[in-house]
Amino acid sequence: MKKLAKSFLVMILGLLMSVNVMADVQTGKTEPDYPTDYYMIVESKAGGIDIYSQPDLESTKLNDEQIPNGTALHIEGEVEDTENNRTWGYTEYHGMYGYAPLDECRPADSRKEAIDSELYIAGKDHVNYNADYDVNAYAEEGTQKLYQGPGKKYGEVPGVRDIENGETLHITQDAEMVDGSHWGVTRVDGTEGWVDLEKTEEWKAEHLDTVEESVDAVAEVSVTPTEAAKATETLAPTEAAEATETPTPAITEETDEAENTEKDSQEPEAENTDAKDIREASGQNVKVTASRWYQNPFTWIAVIAVLAVAGLLIYHNKKK
Repeated sequence: MKKLAKSFLVMILGLLMSVNVMADVQTGKTEPDYPTDYYMIVESKAGGIDIYSQPDLESTKLNDEQIPNGTALHIEGEVEDTENNRTWGYTEYHGMYGYAPLDECRPADSRKEAIDSELYIAGKDHVNYNADYDVNAYAEEGTQKLYQGPGKKYGEVPGVRDIENGETLHITQDAEMVDGSHWGVTRVDGTEGWVDLEKTEEWKAEHLDTVEESVDAVAEVSVTPTEAAKATETLAPTEAAEATETPTPAITEETDEAENTEKDSQEPEAENTDAKDIREASGQNVKVTASRWYQNPFTWIAVIAVLAVAGLLIYHNKKK
């Protein structure tokens, strides 16, 4: 009976190990060797670096454009690549988690140095150190956080309550970062930190006005053939004749050019589909489509394990 129990235990452990190995192969995910908490500043001779889905230069790049020099990365874990004598940092960039080669980065002595570096590459025209205005907080979630720097990667200010919608915040410094985000320095109950200015009523109102202006501009130039015909009816015969002399060839040329552009853009888009899928899978909102049961290797592993255990039991019963 003891031999039977030992055999059963060995088979269960083997099954668990097989499932873990298969899971790593299927997802292609490599966890960091150990967690870390520090900042590195990109400093590459190429002007920037890339972030990869795996700690491997041959894996998929998650960024469309290189991460520029001066950008601070919060390193949350490391992977040692002894074969290539390289250390990889597990970090987040534009909402995607991946690996960046740390041999092209330098360590930041402090969080402040990391922040100063990013404000420097943002440029003096995009940083206002003497801001003096009020905004009203407005986040879709109902509340928002106060951060230790211009970005979520700098972490929340500890011990500070959430900022409620409608709350007035006095901004003493603001910055438009290289990644396009907008942040401002404010105080909550006497504690200073950075707040996301895109989560304010003023920013949303300004952004909405810009969108409406763009829509109106498009509407002004988007005239249908029917509307054009009605417009020519109101013109004098001479004016109508002059107005209808040249538009037809111009419209034809523009149409042909648009069709050619559309055809040219379809092929590169199809070629980049795989890369886009991998980048999307690295984000926070991932939708997984379940495969059929017989296509799942875990199902076959479980079936084999059950058959093996059943065979072992039958063998021992016959032996008795």
